Amino acid sequence: MTVAASPADIRDRLRDLVQAPPPLLVVTDFDGTLSPIVMEPMGARIEALGRRALRRLARLAERRPERLVIVVLSGRQAADVAGRVRVGGLRYLGNHGIEGAALARGRRAEGLEIAVDDALQRWVEPAEAIATLVASRLGNPAWLFLEPKGPTVAFHFRQAPDPAAAKVAVIEAIEAAEEELGGTGLIQVDGRRIVELRPDLAGGKGAAMERLIERERPGAVLTLGDDVSDAEAFESMRAARSRGDIRGLAVAVHGASETPAAVRDSADVFLPTTRDAARLLSALAGLLEREAV
Repeated sequence: MTVAASPADIRDRLRDLVQAPPPLLVVTDFDGTLSPIVMEPMGARIEALGRRALRRLARLAERRPERLVIVVLSGRQAADVAGRVRVGGLRYLGNHGIEGAALARGRRAEGLEIAVDDALQRWVEPAEAIATLVASRLGNPAWLFLEPKGPTVAFHFRQAPDPAAAKVAVIEAIEAAEEELGGTGLIQVDGRRIVELRPDLAGGKGAAMERLIERERPGAVLTLGDDVSDAEAFESMRAARSRGDIRGLAVAVHGASETPAAVRDSADVFLPTTRDAARLLSALAGLLEREAV
């Protein structure tokens, strides 16, 4: 069960991760974790302390790549989230892990080369078609923010006067559009005032976490997030921990009453704000910097 974490508890848990065999894999979400949730999705900004902490961690990872791997795993497209974080030396996985890119230190996010699984390209057209139909069926309301992302699409309704009613309307429009199109092969994933459609083959953040653990062979994993998709990543980490493959810590970042129960239930500890998440990353950087002296 998730418990509130005191600063002393966080330090102890971080020390346990640092003492595990290398590498340490750090996987963090962006919206609601590194950046406070805002009404306008395109207005999200990373906490300044969080960016400074990530830059410290990136310098450590550059000097000792066998010791530390830092990944930002977001529902946003990889280029979008990289442009908002603006820290070189990290790996950016966008679209819940569908897109991958590494941003070298000193390079701009606009120059990122994004890798997308070719097997998912056939869903680009259905995703575009259903996005258009859903928006049209809803009457293109001012509160709807449509976010097309290649083979996936997100419908944000954070600005709706009645978010609960807006969610019902979005889901009904999706179902009607699916019927009109004769099916799209996309599955629905609900989040914090957002409904997303993605190919079932994509697997989401849970599958992305599994791939990261398999590829990096970490001795420990620290993962942070705030939404249902992050809970999937938490569960994948916890499964590896239960097998005895890794030490691990799943951190839920709260700060809004709408935080899904699945996040709290699948995390080990929770932090009340994105500022606290930034402090955690800063504390981790401090431990690793002292280790390197």
